[in-house]
Amino acid sequence: AAGNDGAPASESAAADPAAASSDAVPADTAAPAVAENVVMTLDGAADTYVLVGEDFLDGGCHAYDTAARKPLATEVSGTVDTQTPGDYAITYTATDEAGAQAAATRMVHVVENFDDFDGKAETLPVLMYHYIYTEDDPPAEEDANYLLDTKFEKQLAYLAEHGYYYPSYAEVRAFAEGTHTLPARSVVLTFDDGQKGFLKYGVPLLERYKVPATSFIICSQKGTKKKLQTYADPYVQFQSHSYNMHRDGSDVGRGGIIHALATDEIVKDLKKAQKILGTTEAFAYPYGDNNENAWAAMEKADVLCAFTVENRRVKPGDNPYALPRVRIAGEYTQEGFEYLVEPNGGEQ
Repeated sequence: AAGNDGAPASESAAADPAAASSDAVPADTAAPAVAENVVMTLDGAADTYVLVGEDFLDGGCHAYDTAARKPLATEVSGTVDTQTPGDYAITYTATDEAGAQAAATRMVHVVENFDDFDGKAETLPVLMYHYIYTEDDPPAEEDANYLLDTKFEKQLAYLAEHGYYYPSYAEVRAFAEGTHTLPARSVVLTFDDGQKGFLKYGVPLLERYKVPATSFIICSQKGTKKKLQTYADPYVQFQSHSYNMHRDGSDVGRGGIIHALATDEIVKDLKKAQKILGTTEAFAYPYGDNNENAWAAMEKADVLCAFTVENRRVKPGDNPYALPRVRIAGEYTQEGFEYLVEPNGGEQ
């Protein structure tokens, strides 16, 4: 959390009438206290890049009060003139029940071109991870969903060293709709299931390399609110993996219950999860199962991007409610990872 420290009026003011009349700050105008209990998490990169003449798509910022164990609303200040190249600051502020505030700032860079990012994106890799483990804390049964922390660290180091851009979900959706340009060297990191190994071992690595990611949470699981409180972090936003749709219940696709539900039933589940998380921007389909009822539900629940398990990159023209992802498996080599995130490359 960041903010402005409040300063009490000088006790010597009463002894110095001149100082009291000219320098004292009225109590009601003093800066509010800093809300150390509030974590501010930007959706997308803290440094946003937009081409001259295109719209600035504000990904927003999520605020979570770890003391009250609930999300908070944020206020936004600042403007961006995308007709004029330059740097612009957008500030997000959240206020807790005690009146203390936390703030985060996004710098928006309006640029003439994306030459520093290898040009314009033709495709976008949205990476699908699951679980992180360490040699000292291995899974009981290892499969392709488990990635060793040292391998994950090498991947993050590569992204950081090569200056990758991390678009918000507003930008991802607009890119899929063909209405927004992204840098070629862009990537989105997502982690399904909210597994403790990722939260315990993966999140500190994201912090170290300053790489933002999304954790898709199954909100009906016991201890969800405790998980949100414990692992609230500026580099991890929690989005929905459903409230209670991560289960069997049909003989269609991969057998997920979503195929047996009407649109309104799906919406009810989505909104229940959103109330817990305080986020609506993204959704990961359990098992990857989706259909037209689900797409309609996403629109009704104000979801921007919904992701499947189809293994490829996002490209303009894709359905924003059925977006593919690039799977990252534990056995992949570093060279294989670099191929998968190569600007405008990496097709499987």
